[in-house]
Amino acid sequence: MRCLPRWAARRRSASTATRTSRWPWPNTVFAFRAGAVQVDGCTRGLGAGAGNTPTEALVAVCDKLGIETGVDAFAMMRVAENVVRPLMDGECVVDRLSLAMGYGGVYSSFMRHAARAAGRYGVDPAEILLECGRRRLVGGQEDQITQIALELADDR
Repeated sequence: MRCLPRWAARRRSASTATRTSRWPWPNTVFAFRAGAVQVDGCTRGLGAGAGNTPTEALVAVCDKLGIETGVDAFAMMRVAENVVRPLMDGECVVDRLSLAMGYGGVYSSFMRHAARAAGRYGVDPAEILLECGRRRLVGGQEDQITQIALELADDR
């Protein structure tokens, strides 16, 4: 999302996701005020994790603060509610596992695999996610989660 005219762009961008706040948009506003002209966002918080700035909320906040986005806030709200929400299994929440996922720096696609493996092998899914982060696993390496769960179970 561009928030300043192209002529004013200073090639600054920011990823402002936070997994420790229910309302991550303040980080995005601070990024704009610090000179960012492009930021990451996602509709209904659906994206890399529970801390991504919901675009529909961010656009509305920016409108109220006078930050020009070029996005129709109410159209974005309709898309979020009528198009994206029906595609989601549930709402994005900031819970223990999403915090562990963010803390460990792993992809959201790991969460279900970790929960499944944790249940199968009797280990804590948060420990699995943290170990994935320590090993610097990336998307496409979810198959290693079972091995991590087995190792954690053996260590007990």
